[in-house]
Amino acid sequence: MIEVADAAAARKALARRILRCPDCRAALQPWGQARPRTVRDLGGLVAVRPDRARCTACRRTHVVLDAGLLPRRAYTVRFLGQALAGAVHGYGHRQIAAGLGAAQDTVRGWLRRARSTAEQLRFIGVQAVVALDPDALPTVDRGEPLAHAVEALVAAAVAAHRRFGHGPREIWARIALLTHGRLLAPSPTG
Repeated sequence: MIEVADAAAARKALARRILRCPDCRAALQPWGQARPRTVRDLGGLVAVRPDRARCTACRRTHVVLDAGLLPRRAYTVRFLGQALAGAVHGYGHRQIAAGLGAAQDTVRGWLRRARSTAEQLRFIGVQAVVALDPDALPTVDRGEPLAHAVEALVAAAVAAHRRFGHGPREIWARIALLTHGRLLAPSPTG
């Protein structure tokens, strides 16, 4: 899976063989599309069908996923971000689920997963902020690890946008890029 800021620009880059394989760094070529799926966004249902790419050297295939989407999730990153923001503001999973129109079990699972990986998420955010703009590093004690993690990720997303000036406008899509599309399952640090 390759997380991209702009799916249309990535499609053009793929056609011109500018995108590189994350495994071997060789050129990628278009390889059709992934299966269509429907995901829930804050405004309702969205039908998506991401592009696929195949490496010209190692022959591995990759799905080119827009930053607003998460792999293997039926919800957009913006939808999930609203749930995390609600938890940071002190709402429980039942209130958040009711406000979003989502299943309580789904929201509870997201919050449990995010809380269990909050330190990893905070580390990703702090590491990015330090690299991009150390003055933007959050210094206020939020009390809860998830609040620290979300604050660090938001600060990193804002710092990245300020520094580079391009990429997705939506903050949760920028956070998805920082976490490589693994907001609920960050890669091990180290």
